[in-house]
Amino acid sequence: MASIVVGRSARTTVSSMMMNRAAARKVATAPEVLASADKILSRTNRLFIGNKYVNAEGGKTLPVISPIDGKPFTEIPHASAADVDAAVKAARAAFDAEGGWASISVEERCKVLKAVAAKLREPGTLEAFAVLETRDCGKSIEESKGDIGFCADLFDYFADAAPQHLKPEVVDLPSGAGGDDFVSEVMQEPLGVVGCVTPWNYPLMQAVMKVAPALACGCTVVLKPSPLSSLTCLALGEVCAEAGVPAGVLNVITGGPPEALPEGSTGQTLIDHPLLDKISFTGSSGAGYKMLEASAARLRPTSLELGGKSCFVVFDDAEEHLDSAVDWIMQGIFSCTGQVCSATSRLLVQKGIEKKLMEKLLAAQSLVTVGHPLDTSTKMGPVVSEGQFEKVSACIAKAKEQGCTVHQPRLNLPAECQGGYFLPPTVLTDVPLDAAAWKEEIFGPVLSVRSFETEAEAVKVANDTRYGLANAVYTKDKARLARMSQKLKSGFVWGNCNNVLFPSTPFGGRVGKDSGFGHEGGIAGLMEYVSPKTVLRAKEAGFSWNAYIE
Repeated sequence: MASIVVGRSARTTVSSMMMNRAAARKVATAPEVLASADKILSRTNRLFIGNKYVNAEGGKTLPVISPIDGKPFTEIPHASAADVDAAVKAARAAFDAEGGWASISVEERCKVLKAVAAKLREPGTLEAFAVLETRDCGKSIEESKGDIGFCADLFDYFADAAPQHLKPEVVDLPSGAGGDDFVSEVMQEPLGVVGCVTPWNYPLMQAVMKVAPALACGCTVVLKPSPLSSLTCLALGEVCAEAGVPAGVLNVITGGPPEALPEGSTGQTLIDHPLLDKISFTGSSGAGYKMLEASAARLRPTSLELGGKSCFVVFDDAEEHLDSAVDWIMQGIFSCTGQVCSATSRLLVQKGIEKKLMEKLLAAQSLVTVGHPLDTSTKMGPVVSEGQFEKVSACIAKAKEQGCTVHQPRLNLPAECQGGYFLPPTVLTDVPLDAAAWKEEIFGPVLSVRSFETEAEAVKVANDTRYGLANAVYTKDKARLARMSQKLKSGFVWGNCNNVLFPSTPFGGRVGKDSGFGHEGGIAGLMEYVSPKTVLRAKEAGFSWNAYIE
């Protein structure tokens, strides 16, 4: 799903990463937190199936490379086709079991979800998970703490929402004309076994956006996180088991790309499995097409939260609030080092304030602290991998070739980060409309800037994209904000803010665009995991219309 996220107090997250004990001295992380994280790390080199850690077939593993220094620091299991089959069958058995997870009351299930939330919110657990998250994907430690806290909020939210919204709904029937003789209701039944495939930018959060509502609805889950950041997802299985989630209800498998296994990738093996009842995927648009291909032959429901090329439109009347506008601009592109599908990587500034805004933006950009993600003064850590570093670097080089002016502060990294995948916050000006940097998703800390004159021009330029995930608008004119919110072709619009989400806000792309369909968060996200069943019955046995027998 996408972006940011806030906990109950509407904090935007800011992730973090902890790589070695030497770096830990900068953030005064308690030794017991490091020890707790290390203990979890000693278990996450195995799959989590049936509430147990188990070795992958043949003991196969993949190295986990630190984005901080480019060195391996642990391993994750590489699940084979047999491992995937074992996980799916464990989920199937748990779903089909008499008196099992799907059969118990929603209230009973949600008590367990509340226990999961409480466990995640415990300081020892939250801080240890934040350390793992930061080590795995390079986020700043404060951002990681915010992410884990938001995961607890999600479990709480769906535990509160499910009993209210999953109860049978009485259907109004016409009075007279036969309607008085019948009663009808719609029941919400759990869909079944769900395969959840999640990305590396918000590892645990993106997983919980799927797992929490699925479990609340009575589904069972096989979770397959990205091989670039799997650690907290594996540990989530352990937390859920301790909180009372039955064996087989949540299974976590990990694995790598097609070339790593003769029979194909772990993820492909999962989505091809015939015992899955639904796929929920967050990732690139290209991978989303593969998800649909796998589901098409089975007419299997599939929800997709895909890429974006979101635009932030700032009007002249923001001049008296430039500090606020610039802060939200930077929040939208430099959080999570720009690796956010809803990142507002395009900025449209009305000409009247272009000069003032750009001066303030470039001054603020130069002050963004890029460094070791365990250092609490760090605002931006590394990108997730060498491959991502090379991709984003190539995009910046291409932008320069296509006539863009590149604004980048000089990095001043500590010695322990010299081998890591760090990029400076980057602003591109003089960007042609047909430049790749304006048209294509970069997924890094790169902001492309253009100016506009009229509202109509801003709408036209902002909507000129194959994506439709999110957009943002800054103006003090409430009527204009309402117009822009209607005219922008995206599934989400922020007004006078940027990349803010709550557990209760549904998030998803505009149908018909390359950003996917389906929702995460809110009641819409809950209802992704149920199948409605209509029941209509005569009020009394023995009643008939006497159509054939008088």
